[in-house]
Amino acid sequence: MSYSDVHNFSNQVLRNRSFKGQVLNGADFGGADVRGCNFRNAQLEGANFIGAKIGVSGRQIAVLSAGAIAICLVVGDVVTRLILGTQGQVLGSRSWSFVLLLYGVLSAAGLAGAIARTQPPSSKIGRFAGTISAILSGALLGFFYAGTATNNNSQAALAGMAIGGVLMFFVNSRIRRQFAKVAIVAAGSVTTYGAAFLFSATASTFLSTHKLFWGTCFGLVSLLYFWWSFVSFSAIVGEIRNAQDTSFRCANLADAKFDRNYINLKSKI
Repeated sequence: MSYSDVHNFSNQVLRNRSFKGQVLNGADFGGADVRGCNFRNAQLEGANFIGAKIGVSGRQIAVLSAGAIAICLVVGDVVTRLILGTQGQVLGSRSWSFVLLLYGVLSAAGLAGAIARTQPPSSKIGRFAGTISAILSGALLGFFYAGTATNNNSQAALAGMAIGGVLMFFVNSRIRRQFAKVAIVAAGSVTTYGAAFLFSATASTFLSTHKLFWGTCFGLVSLLYFWWSFVSFSAIVGEIRNAQDTSFRCANLADAKFDRNYINLKSKI
């Protein structure tokens, strides 16, 4: 069997296979289905990928979708519990400062998330807003779990809030894997919806006490946040569809042939 025969993968279905670290210089992957394949650290000098299907396999889409649903459920449970905890609190009560904190964090996270999802991927404003959304989502999770674990100790909750924000900042800025991106968008989407729900509940409270002006104001704001949450949840689907998880991270692609330029390919090399 000749060298060329060993490295002839043209028109084959190779989904989810690992070629990690292999020497595949001059290999022919023309027309092959390499979605989900791992070429990390592989030697692919002069390899042919013209006509190859590169991106996410069906299995990876299923994993990303399941992960997004799991993140939405976890964050949704946290946000729901935090919002329910504000019910019955009145101005001047001991917990009023935490009610204001929740309003502020949810409002800012929802606004930042909306800006991030409506800006082009290359926009500095969009990236900055996405970072803020991620930090605030992590802060909410840290606040809730630290407070719950310490029987609602306020100092521990605030410390957990800071730690959660820092951890989410690290994930958002350092981890480039598609699952992390989908998880961050999912968490931000739920916080945006949480803000919409909180403003809606507040509007209902004002309207039930015949304070029409404030009820109308909070109602309009809630409608705006509901629209933003729809945009954010749509962005989850977009992140999954645009995922390109044929991994070429650290691979040698000198003189390799592709029939198109893939967005963010350099980030995978």
